[in-house]
Amino acid sequence: MLERLRVGVVGSGTVLERYHIPAVNAVPEVVRSIVVDVDSNRAERIALKYGFPISSSELSDVARHADIAIVLVPNGLHAPVSCELLNQGIHVLCEKPMARNSEECKAMIEASVRGKAKLCIGHNRRFQQHVKLAKQIIDKGLIGEVVGVTAEEGSSDDWPRTASYFDPVISGGGALLDVGIHSIDLIRWFAGEFKEIKYEGNGSEKTVESDASISFNLSNGASGKVVVSRTRSLAQKLTLIGSEGFIEVGLWSPNLGLRCVKGKAFQNFHRLDVAVARRPPSDGSFVEQLREFVSAIKEGHEVLVTGQVGMAAVEVVRRAYRGCSEDFISRNSRPE
Repeated sequence: MLERLRVGVVGSGTVLERYHIPAVNAVPEVVRSIVVDVDSNRAERIALKYGFPISSSELSDVARHADIAIVLVPNGLHAPVSCELLNQGIHVLCEKPMARNSEECKAMIEASVRGKAKLCIGHNRRFQQHVKLAKQIIDKGLIGEVVGVTAEEGSSDDWPRTASYFDPVISGGGALLDVGIHSIDLIRWFAGEFKEIKYEGNGSEKTVESDASISFNLSNGASGKVVVSRTRSLAQKLTLIGSEGFIEVGLWSPNLGLRCVKGKAFQNFHRLDVAVARRPPSDGSFVEQLREFVSAIKEGHEVLVTGQVGMAAVEVVRRAYRGCSEDFISRNSRPE
């Protein structure tokens, strides 16, 4: 039997308990090792509750007790925490968004190279079964060329957000970076790169935006819009319109709707459900994400969501915030 990899977690908030603990429980190739949190009492409580033998408030302890670190700290700490671990050869699974800006993302990628450690960014939706099926359908050309994209996601009570989410310096951004980056990543995966971007949001110098939208064109000529909110309940879906049909991807539930003008099945139906949510809904994406990461480490292949992929999504958000086109950025690139 292959040796199990020791997993440490850095940050012990809601995302750990709700999503990453069940993933660790479901992947037999890993074993719990250490919980690190700036609040040593909380680290100890979480470690005892979930069977981690060690707790600490010192990041330096991770390198002595773990092979993999799952980084679940505020956005502003993603880069410094990940870089310290990667430089010491610890493989890192870092929650989205990868970091606050391109420079921090690049530092993480460089640390991964120096430390010869894997870096995976937690865009878990790429591992959802209905999302993977959507990718296959699009790649097979069943809806033709993608010509339009719309995405809506948001709610006032979807997640317990701490003060760090609203601090412009710590968070690096508001609803677009926190919520919209999910759709931005999927749009890039499904349909290609973002070109021109127009941003609208209600943020200020002292407060990040709670509502935002971007209108954009993609490299293939498709146009689209992403709308996100922390104050309103939106449609929670991503729709890609093709030259020969469309596909609707559930963002909060594993639903997938399809129309293809080529198929006889669509002669009497405008839209068919290809995937329908279970009752209760089941999301195994965090399990599949960790399993794929472990496989990449053990077998030496590249992870699905690399640092470059994570950085590309962050760059779309930063360009939107600055109100610049891709051509302008390439001519005037500078540290953020």
